[in-house]
Amino acid sequence: MAEQVMALMLAYYKNIPFLDHFMKNRMDEHHLEYTGSELEGKTMGIIGLGAIGKKVAAFCSAFDMNVLAYARNTEAPSDGIVKMTDFDTLLSTSDIVSVHVPLTEQTKHLMNQEVFKKMKDTAIFINTARGGIVNERDLLDALKNGDISGACLDVYESEPLPIDSELRTLDNVILTPHTAGMPDGRKFHQKRYDFFIKNIKRVQYGEEPESRLNQLI
Repeated sequence: MAEQVMALMLAYYKNIPFLDHFMKNRMDEHHLEYTGSELEGKTMGIIGLGAIGKKVAAFCSAFDMNVLAYARNTEAPSDGIVKMTDFDTLLSTSDIVSVHVPLTEQTKHLMNQEVFKKMKDTAIFINTARGGIVNERDLLDALKNGDISGACLDVYESEPLPIDSELRTLDNVILTPHTAGMPDGRKFHQKRYDFFIKNIKRVQYGEEPESRLNQLI
């Protein structure tokens, strides 16, 4: 999941989809015009600092990015990579906003028109968590109105994403079909199996299970 976030960011800022299309369609390289950007120095805003959020933070630090995070548990991590902040500050100062929270009654449509308007108009939004966290209509409006610069999405309110979804028509959006959590199917399922067994044993011996949802946000 965390690697997918980095892949999407790099694809967006390095214009990989456009350049791949350009090359495969044998277009004249002398007429190539595009803009790119570096991750170094950009500010990543992470909403939800659970296991995935922390991994994203570590990856971003390796790219010399600044990392902000908002979580219900506001205790700052001891690794010094992440700076905890409030929700509005994260939105207004981040160049990239990535959500890593479960879908609950509290997080449904967390990302809505009001939230997108608080973001930089140069910022991008990334969602590899759950589609219902985002009000998709509000996201479409923000993308078309220039409230934000772009989006990278792996999950959607309705899945599979409808063929006639307007998201499929926007040049400032990168889409993947809810595949971020499965880079290696067999390896992924073995890790998930081991995780469940470990947690069962922790509960059996009176210990706290890892990654309880009410501790992630």
